[in-house]
Amino acid sequence: MKQYLVLILLVILIGNTSLKTDNPPNIVFVLIDDMGWKDMSCSGSEYYETPNIDALAQSGVRFTNAYSSSPVCSPSRGAILTGKNPARTKFTTVFSGESALDDRLYDESKLKDGGADNQNYEALHRHVLPSTEVLFSEVLQNAGYATSYFGKWHCGTHKAYTPNKRGFQKAIGYRKKHVPTSVSGHWGKTFKPFGVGLDHIKDSEYIADVLTEECIKFIRKNKEKPFITVLSHYLVHNPIQAKPELVKRFKDKITTDQDNPEYAAMLYSIDQSVGRLVNALKELGIEDNTMIIFTSDNGGLNRNTSNYPLLGGKSYAFEAGMRVPLIIKWPKTVKAGQVTKEYAIGMDFYPTFLDAAGITLQPEQHKDGISLLPILKGSKGIKRPFVFHFPHYTSNTSPFSSIIDGSYKLIRFYNDKEGGYMLFDLNKDPYEQNDLSSEMPEKVNVLKELLDKELNEMNAQTPYTNP
Repeated sequence: MKQYLVLILLVILIGNTSLKTDNPPNIVFVLIDDMGWKDMSCSGSEYYETPNIDALAQSGVRFTNAYSSSPVCSPSRGAILTGKNPARTKFTTVFSGESALDDRLYDESKLKDGGADNQNYEALHRHVLPSTEVLFSEVLQNAGYATSYFGKWHCGTHKAYTPNKRGFQKAIGYRKKHVPTSVSGHWGKTFKPFGVGLDHIKDSEYIADVLTEECIKFIRKNKEKPFITVLSHYLVHNPIQAKPELVKRFKDKITTDQDNPEYAAMLYSIDQSVGRLVNALKELGIEDNTMIIFTSDNGGLNRNTSNYPLLGGKSYAFEAGMRVPLIIKWPKTVKAGQVTKEYAIGMDFYPTFLDAAGITLQPEQHKDGISLLPILKGSKGIKRPFVFHFPHYTSNTSPFSSIIDGSYKLIRFYNDKEGGYMLFDLNKDPYEQNDLSSEMPEKVNVLKELLDKELNEMNAQTPYTNP
């Protein structure tokens, strides 16, 4: 009975979609894993080399205040696909193992991370992106788009939750079972036992190259109709495995705070992938009406790269945990060479895709995002608070929620006996060096109330007391 109700809901939500433009754009969405905000030459790196990504930025809009919705990958990816804050979907952390059979809520605090010794257990959470959610791929497919997904998924491994069951007509390179990237790696030999549709690849092939080639094949095949393709690289996530010939390029180069030649070579492979995609679009004569989006699922991992001068990194509550690169190019519509300080977050891509395609927006689905199209065309963005909710433990942090409203950012740490808070003025202190919580208790209270209001509206699960 539940399955029939879900099906009825999906039909209602996506049944009234159609293209309201005669020439909808193609969409190429390039998602990198664990790439830091400063991991590009155009954003300040003096060690890494990213000529194709830099050219992409020069041909479109680069956002300097772009955020992922979470400091870790699975919830961030889920938010991109649904247009909803992870707190709303309860898909708030990286799942492990093969336990994610359905939409149920799980609690694993007592079994990991020394949970028995913590003041609070982590919040209940899902291990899959709920089946009741309508992904942007389903809406675009229903409107006539060809849809595809290549690479890392991490939103559910059981058959009802894989990308080929969530609106992507072609899906290759996602993992058929849950294994960490440290096991599947970045070369054919270790990856192909786990990668769907890649049994044929050679041991010596680099997975980033394979995924790029498969994506280009899809583009060539579907050049005569509108398409959306997601190229979701496993790079630059651990393990640090780069092409030896590219490592040589950086071995003798003068280093900065960024100094890992292997990581630099992995980034260079990403850059080459971007170059190949752009060249394919040019060759096919469809570059002008293709929107390319380049971004990352969360901030950079500290032990691999430097996010300086931003504080923190992947999984942290501070800025470098959620600040990500974001470049959008669409020659037909978007003026080249723009750099904007307007704010953007992962939930915004869903309504942006629909808006660009001329499809009526569906605010009840993508209710935590807004279309970035007005910003891309030069208008000011809408002022709104950003809420981040990570009620979990990692090796680097304990459960937290935070909110950015205007220039102020409040962080709540759940495992602090005093209910610890930190307050920063990001305009005056973008690197979060001066905690204002003791100096501005009234501002803390105002933001506490706003954070509670937002979390309550989303029916967010929060950590609970360890008895």
